[in-house]
Amino acid sequence: MSKFKKKVSFYLMRTVKSKRIRDFLAQRKSRQIKKSEIPKGIGRIVDIDVNHLNEKGYLNLGSFLSPKEVQNIMDKISTFKCYDPFRKDLGMFVSDEIPAQVHVANYRREDLSSVNELLDIANNSNIIEVIQDFLGATPTISNINMWWSIPGKEKAEQAQLFHRDVDDLKFCKLFIYLTDVDMSNGPHVYVEGSSSSKKLREIRRYNNEEIIKTFGEYSIKYFTAPKGSAFIVDTYGFHKGLLPKNKKRLLFQVQYSLSPIGIESYSPIKIENNKYNKYINRLIIK
Repeated sequence: MSKFKKKVSFYLMRTVKSKRIRDFLAQRKSRQIKKSEIPKGIGRIVDIDVNHLNEKGYLNLGSFLSPKEVQNIMDKISTFKCYDPFRKDLGMFVSDEIPAQVHVANYRREDLSSVNELLDIANNSNIIEVIQDFLGATPTISNINMWWSIPGKEKAEQAQLFHRDVDDLKFCKLFIYLTDVDMSNGPHVYVEGSSSSKKLREIRRYNNEEIIKTFGEYSIKYFTAPKGSAFIVDTYGFHKGLLPKNKKRLLFQVQYSLSPIGIESYSPIKIENNKYNKYINRLIIK
């Protein structure tokens, strides 16, 4: 399929607001892809209950990486440069010299895909098995991302406001904190149960009052946790990153979906001793 057709298909998919129709199309796609045998023995053993992801929209995995493992990742990315996805005219910069107007500073997918420790996390056997059950088909790793959220801003913008991700008919994301996260440095915020709700299906940013009025304040969950903590989220449900007050936050993310994301341009990199499932990883490594 050409890039133009992929983009058209992507934007048409985003126009489907009916839960019933989206579920039907997702189930039809998953039957086409089918499930497969997931490689065993990659990453640590994790006990995960997919039912919580289906019912609540998220799974809290607790402590996933040790402080030593987190530091090892920090050392591996120390030479990588960042960019602002919303201000690309600023070019590339190092994480210690982030321009004042930047809210989020992202690392390049191609750089992150060269780090074996991050690939092991993305391909963790237990996580892939649960996500295959959630999707109903063999998952595709459609994005690997990591970004700094920068404090000291007067007003939230972009993904710091409540929204639904509409990246595919069905998808979910693994998040891992690489810094300690409390209420002062931008925890992930999620509206429990909103992923399966028929309410507020228009694609736009929503303010706190709209979310509270529709779902109740009790449904809003704040993911505060020490570095190394992980959680899986169906981000079709409402979520945001809280605007940090006085400390930077570093977050690693892996997106799993039924299909490639139509507006993404993929440039898989070649790695040595590729032990990973070729289909699952086809967009990021070769």
